[in-house]
Amino acid sequence: MTLDEQDWDGQQKLLGLVRKSVDEVGHPGWVSSSLHAAQTRAGVACFTQRRTVADLRAHCDGPAHQDELLRLGGLATGNRLLVAELVSVQHAPAVGGGVDITPTRDDWTSVAIQWVAPEDQDALVAELTWPRDEWVHLLPGYRSHSVLLGLDGTFVINYAQWESEQAYWAFHDVPEHEWPLNVRESRDRARKLTRSWEYNTFRVVHSRSAD
Repeated sequence: MTLDEQDWDGQQKLLGLVRKSVDEVGHPGWVSSSLHAAQTRAGVACFTQRRTVADLRAHCDGPAHQDELLRLGGLATGNRLLVAELVSVQHAPAVGGGVDITPTRDDWTSVAIQWVAPEDQDALVAELTWPRDEWVHLLPGYRSHSVLLGLDGTFVINYAQWESEQAYWAFHDVPEHEWPLNVRESRDRARKLTRSWEYNTFRVVHSRSAD
């Protein structure tokens, strides 16, 4: 959900409305929801897991979801539903147990959406998922990154976790000419495959699961 770039008051109001929806959710097939507050540009992201795509579509077509969209529409400048499947998870050697999306760990999270032609989606995923143990995984503050495949064929999401804002920006401040050659080459191929991209940074502020 998007807002005017610096509408932080609107973000707080929107977070309250979405949190209410997260706490009330209990539809068939629902597994978990994690509410994210944007940090770079105002906005809200809610990552929701469901058992199957059919469960998700049944919910989106139902009256409860339509009522929710009406409630949020007065605050958000845009509300987009992206349906994606997790295809890769990588994490730092010190991080065990997979990706943990929780407010208790206070990750600095970046979410990048890369828009791609359907015929190039598999190639882009391949560039984003090959192991980088010798470099990214050993950088100070790196925790994990997960790649999600857009089921409509038009996008790929990179969901990355860092232990702090400082660690995240320290990584991005490293000049590309100092990166390993194979990483630079892979990044260049990914750029050529990407039609456009957008990103924001977040902190997880609330999560709930069916367990």
